[in-house]
Amino acid sequence: MAQRIEVITWEQLQRDIFRLGEKIVESGFKPEVIVVIARGGWVVGRILSDILGVKKVAGITIKFYKAVEKREKEPEIYQSLNIDVKGKRVLLVDDIVDTGKTLSKALQHVKERHAIVKTATPYVKPHTEMWPDYYVRVVDKWVVFPYEYFETLEDLGHDESVRETLNASIGIKDTAKQGD
Repeated sequence: MAQRIEVITWEQLQRDIFRLGEKIVESGFKPEVIVVIARGGWVVGRILSDILGVKKVAGITIKFYKAVEKREKEPEIYQSLNIDVKGKRVLLVDDIVDTGKTLSKALQHVKERHAIVKTATPYVKPHTEMWPDYYVRVVDKWVVFPYEYFETLEDLGHDESVRETLNASIGIKDTAKQGD
């Protein structure tokens, strides 16, 4: 499995979000509100709010993944958007687009509130059904973000090569081998 994962560092994520922000600025789109898809979109949305000077940031929570590469049948909204976005320019943000179903569900949810919406993610999978308006890089591996190392270890820790890759990427010794 380790060859099928790509570990993103904080530095790489920040660089890619800066580039994403540049693309949005270059396009001329000026969002009034950033709506993040929780949980993964919070980091991206917060950094973009700083880059773009957008003070209003809200979130919607959508559950689709149960574990690494294990999905629910359809994405489900657990927390709806709780601010008025009618007539506003909204940037809808997530960390990655995989199948496109989560982004599509979120986009529908925000558009139902009569907003003008553009979508942005730093990363997108090549097989997605829905491409965001703005993205930085196409990745064909399972992406592990720096804020989900331990969650991924919990899901894939039985795979020694994955555990070693993740532990090395954050500079810790393999905890499974300690105490031998």
